[in-house]
Amino acid sequence: MPNPLEEWYLQLPPFTRIYTTGIVGLTLALKLQLVTPYQLFYTYQTAFIQGEYWRILTSFLFLGELSFDWILNIYFIVHYCRELEEGSYLNRPADFVWMVLLLCAALLAISPYLGTVFLGDVLVTALTYMWSRHYSFMFINFMGLFMVPAAYLSWIMIAFSSVVENRWPIPEVMVILVSHIVWFLSEEWPRRAESGGKRLICAPRFLCKLLHQDLEEDIEAEQDHQPEPTTAGEHAGEHTPSSDMPLPENDEKREYVEATVDGTSHEIKANELDIQSHASSSAIEQVDISQTLHQRVPHSQS
Repeated sequence: MPNPLEEWYLQLPPFTRIYTTGIVGLTLALKLQLVTPYQLFYTYQTAFIQGEYWRILTSFLFLGELSFDWILNIYFIVHYCRELEEGSYLNRPADFVWMVLLLCAALLAISPYLGTVFLGDVLVTALTYMWSRHYSFMFINFMGLFMVPAAYLSWIMIAFSSVVENRWPIPEVMVILVSHIVWFLSEEWPRRAESGGKRLICAPRFLCKLLHQDLEEDIEAEQDHQPEPTTAGEHAGEHTPSSDMPLPENDEKREYVEATVDGTSHEIKANELDIQSHASSSAIEQVDISQTLHQRVPHSQS
């Protein structure tokens, strides 16, 4: 019998599973004192000047020591990232990964103004905001107290944390603004009429091929080469008369139009007309014979 925890873990979508594994692994390494937080934080000086590029990754994997906040962040990652991967970005893994990379790049750019050298919590806030934009029609039970629209979830969380910590949430507001720009350019703008359906931000070709996502231009080309739907009478070898062919008048015209819709019904109607015409001629012959006999009978009696 499979382990329920193992089964749950294997059912996670790829990015959510990899990101969660990285966070848990780094937290265990900290707990076992294999690494120290000093080796994990990010600054431009340490990463790009000193060449310690791993700090770019570890700063997003660090969520602090094992605590209630750590568990809460893991829940947000597993819940919201999973819904994004399996919902809005279903069959679009390259677009999802590209969106996360753009968020990370934007957060690295504004990191000097965020007042922190660890960006794990910041990325969780950004991903939560992205989820709230994609699922703005939903309602969330906030801490079991009241229901709130998903579109306002990030703002309510910011307001709650600012009240608890007694500070202005300027870094969190900056994170939401950056996340909103990424969401607008990648998801909202292509839906607007003035965009012409073109994305300003889309996954590069190599990433689409790497993650086995169909390229947009390939999908458009396939749609352009699809055959146009046929009209009635243009399939199964049926012949549609040209518009310049003269049509019969009155009843014959009605029968002819019906034939263009269904050739089989025309043949049946034609056979019925033939039978009726033969029956009529037979009836006329019978009338003529009866009249002839009627005329001959009195002569024979006389």
